[in-house]
Amino acid sequence: MRPRGEVGAVLFDLFGTLLDLAGLIAPCDLAAPGRGAELAAAWRRQQLEISWLRTAMRSFVDFEHVTRDALDGAVEELGLDLAPEARDDLLPAFERLPVAAGAVETLEDLRRQGIATGVLTNASRATLNRVLPRTRLDRLVDHALSVEAVACFKPDPAVYRLAAEASGLEPARIGFVTANGWDAAGASAFGLETAWLRADARMRLPRVGAPEPSIATWQSVADLFR
Repeated sequence: MRPRGEVGAVLFDLFGTLLDLAGLIAPCDLAAPGRGAELAAAWRRQQLEISWLRTAMRSFVDFEHVTRDALDGAVEELGLDLAPEARDDLLPAFERLPVAAGAVETLEDLRRQGIATGVLTNASRATLNRVLPRTRLDRLVDHALSVEAVACFKPDPAVYRLAAEASGLEPARIGFVTANGWDAAGASAFGLETAWLRADARMRLPRVGAPEPSIATWQSVADLFR
């Protein structure tokens, strides 16, 4: 048994962390030539905004529904003329994102240390059941946790509580890794030992009173929780 206070499990965010959001740009550019990066950014922003609003409003729908609504909203916001078949072809793009460079090696390193690993995501259970086998991440995680279990999205505390319930560990013994600052704030406020894969040194945690997470890279995550 690991000593009390030592991290016994490390969970990871999925979209934008284990899966690289840069992979959205190419399919978005196919659908809207010359405006792929713009569409990808607006789609992701609206996806998050809708998830936060639905949680605050207690009007939960699965993340696939949120993603469809966010795409339609982004297309309208940008004044794009997207054919119905182009929209339908684009919708699965989030599920087809590539695994982030360094993610597999980090998961393997943690497991060699005897630390349990997992995914804690806004994605639906159905999405997880498709994404994890496709990426072969299913062989590297002990826990695959979807917000569907609590019918709300991150950063609601109920979502991070799933990590404690699944692992049987108190929050201080659970590591959480994310590339999203708002997610780092939510996990840190809940009490998880949080590592933020900050893409830009100028970025700062949202000012919500959350404890500062550790700043990490894929190369340093395993050492951070060693």
